[in-house]
Parts: sequence; C-alpha cells; structure tokens
Amino acid sequence: MASRQPARRWTVAACLVVIVAQGVALATITLRGDAREPHRVPLLIAAPAVVALSLSHDADAMSGTPFDATWTDDEDEARSEVLDGTVVAAVLVDLRKTQDVVLVNARTDGKLNDAVVDRVTAISASHDRTVTVQEVAGSGSARAASRVRWFVILSGLLGFGFVLGISLVRGPVAGAARLGMLRVLGLGVVAVAGAFLLQLLPWTRLPGDDLTIIGLGALYVFTMGAITLAVEALAGLVGLAAAAATYLVLATPLLTGTSHYLLPAPWPAVTPWMPTGAAQATLADVAYFGRGVDRPQLLVVTAGALVAVVTLVLARRLSGLSQGSGKVEAVPVRHWQLRVLGAVLPLAVLAGLVVAFVPTDVVATPALPSVATQTTCVDRGGRPRTVTELNDQIAHLQGTPAFQGADVGADAELGDGRFLVVFGDTLRSEDFDGPLFARNSMLLWDTDCVSVVLPPSQGALIPDRRDGVGYWPMSTAVAHRPGYDLVLVSAQRVRATGAGSFDFANLGPSLAVFVVAQGGTPQLISVRDIGPDDPKRSRPEWGAAMAVDDNWLYLYGTANPDTEGVFGFSLQVARVRPDHVLDASAWRFWDGSTWQRDARESAQLVAAVEGVSQTLSVFHRGDRWYALSKKDGDLGDQMAFWTAPRATGPFTPTEPVADLPADQDTGAITYMPLAHPQIFPQPGTMVTSYSNNNTDPQKIKEDPTLYRPTFLRVPLPR
Repeated sequence: MASRQPARRWTVAACLVVIVAQGVALATITLRGDAREPHRVPLLIAAPAVVALSLSHDADAMSGTPFDATWTDDEDEARSEVLDGTVVAAVLVDLRKTQDVVLVNARTDGKLNDAVVDRVTAISASHDRTVTVQEVAGSGSARAASRVRWFVILSGLLGFGFVLGISLVRGPVAGAARLGMLRVLGLGVVAVAGAFLLQLLPWTRLPGDDLTIIGLGALYVFTMGAITLAVEALAGLVGLAAAAATYLVLATPLLTGTSHYLLPAPWPAVTPWMPTGAAQATLADVAYFGRGVDRPQLLVVTAGALVAVVTLVLARRLSGLSQGSGKVEAVPVRHWQLRVLGAVLPLAVLAGLVVAFVPTDVVATPALPSVATQTTCVDRGGRPRTVTELNDQIAHLQGTPAFQGADVGADAELGDGRFLVVFGDTLRSEDFDGPLFARNSMLLWDTDCVSVVLPPSQGALIPDRRDGVGYWPMSTAVAHRPGYDLVLVSAQRVRATGAGSFDFANLGPSLAVFVVAQGGTPQLISVRDIGPDDPKRSRPEWGAAMAVDDNWLYLYGTANPDTEGVFGFSLQVARVRPDHVLDASAWRFWDGSTWQRDARESAQLVAAVEGVSQTLSVFHRGDRWYALSKKDGDLGDQMAFWTAPRATGPFTPTEPVADLPADQDTGAITYMPLAHPQIFPQPGTMVTSYSNNNTDPQKIKEDPTLYRPTFLRVPLPR
C-alpha cells in the first residue's frame, strides 16, 4: 500500500506537468502579437522570368516572412496551381499596365485569402501599382474550408473518444492480448462506421469520391485512436492525458477555425507533418481541389497508425503481460474514471478557453515605403536632331538642381521612341532637396521634354548597398516586349577609398533591371551583384558592354592582368536569354569554339596588350560586329574600333577615328568612349561620346558643365 502512494503522487504530478505544458503551448497562440499574421504562405509570382525572380525574392524578404514565394513565367500554370491548392495565391503581373491580378481560391480559408491579398496590395502599392482580386474556384466552394475542418475535428474526436470511452468503462490497458486485439478491432469498426456516417450527414458531407473520403476519414479515426491506445499502454493515465493534450494542441487551428498559416511559428512548418494537418490537407485535396490523394500526406497518417500499433505490441511485451498471467493489477473502475476525468477535463477547459479567446481578426499590413520612381521635366527644348544640338542641350542643361554634372552617358532606345540615358557619379546643386552626390542617375528624352528620373529617396536611382557600396553604370541593353521594355543596366560596384574623385575601388559587376511601360516611367525592379566583392582587376568585369541580337543578350567582360606596363583590358563574352539574365546558371561562356558553363574557360577576343578600356561599347551593324573603346585602355589617347564577323570575334583593331588626349596644363581628362547606334543613324558613320573630367575637383565644383559627356560623329570602318 505504501508503494502505491508515491506512484499516485508521481502520476498526479506528471498530469499537472502535461496540463501546464498544454497551457504554455496554447498561450503562444493567444498571447503572441503576431498570432494573426500569415507565415510562409505558398505564393506564386507569374511574370517574365527576370521580373518574377526578383518579385518572389522581395515577397520572401518581407518582415515577418509572410510568404514562401516561387515564380513562373506561365500564367496557365499559375491558375492551375491556385485551382488545385498547390499555392494559396498567385500574382499575375502585367507589365504593360500598372494593375496586377491576385488569384485566390474561394475554397481556401477566407481570412487567409484576405491576409494574402492585403500584403500583396502593400507590395504593389510600394511600386505604384494596384491589384484586382480574382477567384478561380467554381461551384461548391461555399464553406469548403469549414466543412473539411469539421469533418477532421469530428473524426479525431471519434478516435480519441472511442479509446476514452473504453477506458472509462473497461479500465486502462486490456488485461489480455485477446482483449487488446478486440479493442483494436473495435476501433477499426468504429472508424469505418464513423467516417461513413460523417459522409452521410448533409452538414459534414464532402464532395468527391465517397469511397476515397470514407477511407481517408476512417484511416484518420483509426490513427488517432491507435495513438491514444499506445500512449495509454505505455504511461497509463499520464499517457492518456498526454494524448488528449497533444490532440487538443495540434487541433487548435481546426478548433479555432484559423488556418495554420495564420498562426505563429512553428505551426506553418509543423502542421503538415502531423496526422491532423495531413488528414485535413488530404481531404481538402480530394474533396475540393481535385488533386487526388497526396502520397506524402497519406504516408504521415498511415505511419502514425503503424507506429501506434507497433508500440502497442512492444508495450505488452515489455510489461511482460504477454508471457505472464495474462492479467494486470486490478484498478477499481470508479477510481480510474475519476482519475481520467480529473486529467482530461482541465485539458478540455483549456482548449475551450483558447477557442474563445484566440484572436480571429488578421493584422493589417502597414504601408510599405514607396520605391516607385517619378519624372520631372527639366528642359522643354524638345528632342535634338543633330549632334551639335545634342551637345548644346547637354552643355546648357541647367533646369534642375538634380543634375549638374555626370559621366558615362550610356543610352537605350525604348519601344515607344523615347531615349533614356544613364549616368555615373552625378553632382547636384547646393539647393537640391536630397544627397548632393549620387553614384548614378537617369535622364529621359521625349519629343518635347527632357526629364530627370528620381527615386523617393532622391538619391541614386540604383540605390547604394547598406554598406555604402554604390553602383556606377557601364552599359545598357533593351529587350522590347509588347507594351513595355526590359531595360538592363550593367554597373560596377564601387567603394570609396578616399575623398578624391578617383579614390575608389571596383569590387565587381552588377546588373539592374528596369521595366518601362509604353509612355511610362522607368521602374527599378531588381539589382543583382554578380560574384563576390573582389577588387582585383584580373577578374572579368562582365557587362562592361552589352548587346542584344537574335533574342540573345551578349555580356562582354574586361580584365587586366595586373602586369607592369599593360594598361589595356582583354575582352571575353558570355550570353544568356534576356529574361534569364539574373539566373547565373543560365549563363554560357565562349571558350573559342563553343558555349560552355565555366567562366574560367572563356577565351580572349581581344588581348590586354594594347587592348580596350574597362568599359566600352559592342554593337552589331549590317554583317559586322564592332567594339568601340580607347586603344590601350583609358590611359590611351585614341578612340578606335575593333571589328569582327560575329559576336564571338575574332576582333581586329582598326585605325583610330578620333584623338582624345588629356590636357596636363588644365587638368582636363577624357575617358570611356561609348557608341550610340540608335542616335541620329547615318550610313557609314556612328555617333559616339566620351566622358570629361578634371584632376582638380575644385574646377568641377565651380563649373559642373566641365563634367558632362561630349558627343561626336565618327566614320564607321568597313
């Protein structure tokens, strides 16, 4: 008798621990401030690859990780995955317009759909876009999530309730193997009958194949009952209490009518791998989403049943009952009933409190900072018609404090006839409402206006990294699409190393992607660094020049061997489809005979000795390819062309077409010749430009017009 008292005390203490553990687990749902926010909701972005990849990354990077985003460039695939429940929602991005379509399934939890739409709307608004919601499910969608939820709740309660009832009537743990087998067989009969009844009743009936739904329901009933039998066999009253607590905790999303995606971590990750969550997902797939039985989810429920049955057998063997007298120590049924009710009722009360007090309203998303750019007209002189007029316009462009002086000047012709020009280190006037210096900027030429393009920050259009590294444009390329253009801007990653104009380190190339709707403002979609930061000039600067031909984007890379006396750069080439330019695995490099994956095997199209500048232009005209640069790098003083029969070379230098010497007396320097094939085209000639600067920063500060590109027309070699 004395030995029973400590055992009973231990049992009571263990049950109290179970109750407290359940209370703590449920409190995380009711008390956590983010309990009503979505977590890792499957979201699909449907857009051209180069845009979709970036937008999915932005969705994943949102505070609180509301989305687990993927992307596709196939709108039909997006609709299909929403319809069959593979994803909760999909965003169809139409770059020709400023409105996106959010696809949701009416059979999914309504509050979850609202939460997803709210957050997608916030993302779109930050890009100055709007959304419209479209439901893709057909008839029979009303209360779909609720019907599945109640079917699973009642199935789980049936399995647990059968064991609880047997335990209350017959006491804990069958006294003989034969009686234990009867309990398992009885559970199986109740499982089938219960699932059949649930499918028969009009308020719990699910659409779809009746036999499949009854089979899945019966499997889940049996699993929950078998697990309860197993833990009761292992730990008696404590096991029964633990089974009740575990079921009530795991069923919280069902009991509260809340999607597990709206509960805090680890619920979104854990729920699908538990029998309750797996049964709910599988029944929803069969009843409403038309996906058939999901094998991994079916395996989760089946594995739970198998493990429980094996545990029952092992528990009997370990306790020695199968080899002993076939009887267990008698426990008065009345005492056992009181113990069971004393352990289970507090658990049920706790669960009821959770159902009553769990917040059901979804937290609204605060407005996100705008990243949409705006244009301001700074010159009403209209579009120039000659090189002389263009130089005059550049020299006298004083209409805005946002642009006083800059270098580079790489241009792109848009599908609607407009031109945009990107500049490097840009000076602003003292009265400019923003940073007085930006690593990059953009001007937009229309028929009657020259506009400056500014982001909300008023700083660099391609914003600096958080560590202060900025982006210095090198080249542009355009992929024309119906109703919009994809504008690619290659850039150098630049870190300041001192206060002087030439105190900087080049850390490697990057790519920026702009979308420009017809007649619209260029909008930055993505910035991607290519490779790790590396200040060595011997690694290729991919994107030093870019060209689009036959739906291929050619990216030319330049490298200097860091050898004494070698001032020029070698030239290599890679190619990729424009829509996949941000996917490094899609790049292929020319090794002299074929395209292959390894950048280290890329062949030199131009040698570094008497080679090109670090930044140059490569373009296609007629049946020839041309490269334009300074001979022997930017320290050279002659502008020249290299010609080739194809994009992969071999490139042969031609006679210089212009002298661009530095002036040691005034400190004036010239560098970075660029070609502009789309500006004022004339047979046999080419409009080119070069950047101007001065070794004395004070002179530039006093007269910013000394720090602007100059355009000239030169003969094109045959």
